[in-house]
Parts: sequence; C-alpha cells; structure tokens
Amino acid sequence: MVQLDPAYQLALADMMIGVCSFLGGFSATIFVTLLTLAKPGIFARIAIGASAFAAVAFIICLTSAVSISFALHPNAPTTIRETPLASLQVTIAISFMFGIAAMLGSIGVAGWIRSRALGIFTSVIAGIGLLMAFAQLT
Repeated sequence: MVQLDPAYQLALADMMIGVCSFLGGFSATIFVTLLTLAKPGIFARIAIGASAFAAVAFIICLTSAVSISFALHPNAPTTIRETPLASLQVTIAISFMFGIAAMLGSIGVAGWIRSRALGIFTSVIAGIGLLMAFAQLT
C-alpha cells in the first residue's frame, strides 16, 4: 500500500465523513420510504434490503473515517496516535464501494416496483452509474 502523508490522510478522512454522512442519510431515506410506501413484492424486498445494506455500509465507512480523523489529530493522545491506520483505510474503501453498489442497486431495482418500462430505465441508469463509479476507482 502507498504511504500517504498524514495531512493528506486527515483531509481524505474529513471528506469521507461528509460524503458518507450524506449518502448514508440518503440511503436510509430510500430505505424508510420503500419500507412504508412500496407495494409488497420481490422487487420491493430487494430494493429495501439493498438500501438498508447501503446505509449500513456508509455508516461503517463513516465510523472508520472518524477513527482516522481522531488518530491523525495533532493533539491526539499517544495511544490514539499509534493506532494502525491501514485496516481503517481498507475498511473505508471497501465499505464505500459496497455502499455505492448497494445504493445504485436499490435505485435500479426500485423502478420494477412500478412498471416494467420504469424498471428497465432505472436498471440501465443504475448500471451506467455503477460502471462510471467503479471506473473512477482504477
């Protein structure tokens, strides 16, 4: 793994805190909306499960980013500053990717709750979004 400057890691962690807070809240909102308003059926269950998974993945990403932010703070106690950050960085990356995939999956499946035409449209749009999101990671 590439060794990153602590100031850069702190800036990335702070950015991920904001991004994951927003996306986690958005996923939780989708979850609750589908839970209360969606017609019962297989597509509704898949969309509800995917949005719940996304919300949890973004919360995991958020807590890992907060831990990095704590560890890299200049006034952090020695025991906190000595926390190994590599596992937290991997957790951030994996949970963020899973969160994005699950949120887009939920959006893609949600259209099928209403109609076949809307399902095809939302699946195509979510698939394009997923390809574009993962293309940015390479």
